[in-house]
Amino acid sequence: MKGYTTREVAELIGLPQETIREIARAGVLTPERSAGQHYRFSFQDIIVLRTAKELMGSGIPRARINQVLYGLKQSLPSSRPLTSLRISGAGGEVLLRENDQLVNPESGQTHFDFAIADLAGTVAPLARRAAEEAEHTDELTSDDWYDLGVDLEAVSPADAPGAYERALELDPMHADAHVNLGRLLQESGSFERAESHYQRALVAEPDNVLAAFNLGTLLEDLGRIHDAIAAYKRAPDFADAHYNLSRLYELVGEHAEALKHLRTYRRLIDPP
Repeated sequence: MKGYTTREVAELIGLPQETIREIARAGVLTPERSAGQHYRFSFQDIIVLRTAKELMGSGIPRARINQVLYGLKQSLPSSRPLTSLRISGAGGEVLLRENDQLVNPESGQTHFDFAIADLAGTVAPLARRAAEEAEHTDELTSDDWYDLGVDLEAVSPADAPGAYERALELDPMHADAHVNLGRLLQESGSFERAESHYQRALVAEPDNVLAAFNLGTLLEDLGRIHDAIAAYKRAPDFADAHYNLSRLYELVGEHAEALKHLRTYRRLIDPP
């Protein structure tokens, strides 16, 4: 029978077995049962349990976590799983991120990050002016254009790709510019161009972890699962790469490989 035992899940995410059983009994998870009536957890269950652990680490009582997660699960349409939500804890509150806003699912109150909003409003005109001035000088290096692209991403995203392209005109082997430009292209749906930039970044720096990881996410989005696995394997010290590898191996039915990468993920995020 496929699925992870309570003991395996406890080892992988660092929660006591009884806590895992309690969350399962609360109706938040949908584990199967073995012939001996022992829980068998899916990969999706593990994601929810990891979220629960993060909320506990934020100081939120376990009973409240169960209540909030169960309420969210009941309110979602059947086509949308609980794992599709981005849930976090801050200041004793459970917060749900939707459409770039933080919402308390219990009160419905929206939370805004005023510090970031104020900073963006202050810096945006300066970054745009720096970009305009840069167009009229030949003194900027590829690194200067790259740094300007990073600044523009935060305050004027539409202008950032042009800065990265200028960096690459001066240095076609600027791996970080390829990675950032690839990410922006990926986010805009230009998958073929994004893949090209990730691949070129890996030619320039074969051990560029971020290029390999981003390429993996792109290939996964395109349904090229085995190519995505190969890309993630090029980031051996990146915890999230192992997390994604475990999910993909579970998807293709290689349970032992999935478990191996989950254990590596656990070791990387919580070393002894």
